[in-house]
Amino acid sequence: MRFAGLLVLAVLATSCTSETASMPSPDYFCGMEEGSDGEKAVQRTLRSDQFITNFYIPTEKLVQRLGSGLRQMKPGSHTSPQYTCSYNPRPKEGSKGVGVEFSWTSPGASNWSGVPAKEIALYDVNGARVESTYWLSKLFVACRLSGELDEASRKAVFRVELSNTLNSERREDAEARKRQIELLYILAGRATDALGCEGDPLEGAPVVKPAPAA
Repeated sequence: MRFAGLLVLAVLATSCTSETASMPSPDYFCGMEEGSDGEKAVQRTLRSDQFITNFYIPTEKLVQRLGSGLRQMKPGSHTSPQYTCSYNPRPKEGSKGVGVEFSWTSPGASNWSGVPAKEIALYDVNGARVESTYWLSKLFVACRLSGELDEASRKAVFRVELSNTLNSERREDAEARKRQIELLYILAGRATDALGCEGDPLEGAPVVKPAPAA
């Protein structure tokens, strides 16, 4: 797997900040190597060559929390979202930026509250389903785990949400929405690697295509 061995070096820090040019810490998979596809996806989404990465939950703790939530999840419910990291453009200062969180949800459960269906666009990204408004994109993918979590993972869907408040003035910008979905897919792929989802369900570069309504 692309991130095999990532958890071995993880430490239980609560948060830290990294400049875009720094090499990613093995403790946090949200860090983007300089010149990588991940860094370029962040830059395109933020529309800025420079950005700050804010880390809130180290990879090891994220995996532990997701595993614990999955064990306790009841049919038809969701687990508590784990807000893991965010990106903010520089040199522009302000509260707007991109954040990502991870959770489990039940197949067929409602994942939007108070959002009209007409505002939600559907996409297929390398076989994964994405539902997106202009500023919030949600990716859903089966993640089969081994060992004690095997049975529970068969009854749940892994959900990754990326919020992008920089798109508040770009409601009709399809390209801006596509860029945020590409970043969502990259981060979701890193998370499924860290979790150890069988079969590498989010492998390869993201190819975003409109999908028909279910």
